[in-house]
Amino acid sequence: MTKVRKLEIRVRIAPSPTGNLHIGTARTALFNWLFAKHHTGQFILRIEDTDLERSDSGFEKNILKGLEWLGLKWDEFYKQSERLDRYEKHLKKLLEEKKAFWCYHTKEELEAEKKEQTQKKEAPRHICADKYQEPIGKERQIIRLAVDENSTCVIHFEDIIRGHVEFEQRVIGDLSLAKDLRTPLYNFAVVVDDYEMKISHVIRGEDHIANTPKQILIAEALGVSLPQFAHLPLILGEDRSKLSKRHGAVNFDEYIGAGYLPEALVNFLALLGWSPDNNAEILTKNEIIEQFSLEKVHKSGAIFDVKKLNWINSQYIKQFNDEGLADLTMPFVEKNFGKQDKAFVLKLASVFRERLEYLDQVKEFKYFFSEPEYEADMLVWKKSDREKTRKALESVLEVLSGNLEWEIFDEKYIRSELDKLAEEKFGGDRGAVYWPLRVSLSGEKFSPDPVQIARVMGKEKSLNRIKNAIKKLH
Repeated sequence: MTKVRKLEIRVRIAPSPTGNLHIGTARTALFNWLFAKHHTGQFILRIEDTDLERSDSGFEKNILKGLEWLGLKWDEFYKQSERLDRYEKHLKKLLEEKKAFWCYHTKEELEAEKKEQTQKKEAPRHICADKYQEPIGKERQIIRLAVDENSTCVIHFEDIIRGHVEFEQRVIGDLSLAKDLRTPLYNFAVVVDDYEMKISHVIRGEDHIANTPKQILIAEALGVSLPQFAHLPLILGEDRSKLSKRHGAVNFDEYIGAGYLPEALVNFLALLGWSPDNNAEILTKNEIIEQFSLEKVHKSGAIFDVKKLNWINSQYIKQFNDEGLADLTMPFVEKNFGKQDKAFVLKLASVFRERLEYLDQVKEFKYFFSEPEYEADMLVWKKSDREKTRKALESVLEVLSGNLEWEIFDEKYIRSELDKLAEEKFGGDRGAVYWPLRVSLSGEKFSPDPVQIARVMGKEKSLNRIKNAIKKLH
């Protein structure tokens, strides 16, 4: 077995630019970055773009933007498409040493072979009986690594997370290495890159475990040393199936666009399959770095709980003062409601701090920016009727039209006056007073406290809305 090298800590994230950054890649990148930072190592970003037909520069930019937004700064950057000479050199060497060969079987022949193996309930593999021979009239299809189909060897490795893992070599077959000397395939390019970039640890999702024995065989053929492997648990939906669009957003852009904070997402993603010593749920990036280790990563799947993400994000939102929160929410307010006066958004900061789980949730507060729409019956408290509700609102209007200093807006005093009104005219039923006030101001059954709403809206807008509600009840 090829000897595992012991070098300085160097890890990599190696996304393919065939789609936008998604949650799984972001979590894997974060775990690599945390491991590197914990050990004062290097974090390498490698774009695996040898699949020219599917690779797109737009996707590459999206991936880089997402990683930068998370604050995962890389120390070195590579693109496989700029390393074709390196792959060609190693391929030629394997061909010259008879460790690799040109395969002439067509796609149709391989599909027929696979179908036959499936019918016989055999593990699908391809073994070339005519290795190193060039059949007359047939074209070269692919370069393969020669694997002994009769080997009794067991390929094994020690996974830092999963422990001992092994595979029978004979079930692997002759491995595909490259379409031609200038078009390497995934497993071959990965081995060359990890060796030449001196990667010490390969930290990736458990869906790559099946690739590991192939990469070990390729490394042995090349005569190069191996990194240590650590395979992360998959991210699962709440039904414990693999995370997909049906569980919610998978595209990372959607979380940025919804107004999740990078610090909150780092916190949340770190807890997807890893636990700190004290089981804390809110940790700074530095606290996570200090505690992070692969030995604490779980083997079982990590549940992607949107409710937990929202809670964590809300805790970070609560840390902002009014000025900071106004600046933070302003782009989302203007996206949903057009140009706004910052002074008004500043008045909203306390409401947002209390209720926002993500910044684009400001769209749920439309009643602050436009007249609410609702039916008159919605104003009626469950223990009341239209006539009593109208009288309640007229009394509330009288209280709020009095000599109140709206600029100061003493909430304690206003509540005491409304409570007194409920006690004197409605037998202590506070709902008879506060419910129609809430609906008249917001048009919603669930909203912030109506006194809070009135404070933010100011005297003129609040009194006008109460008057409009009274008209609805006539």
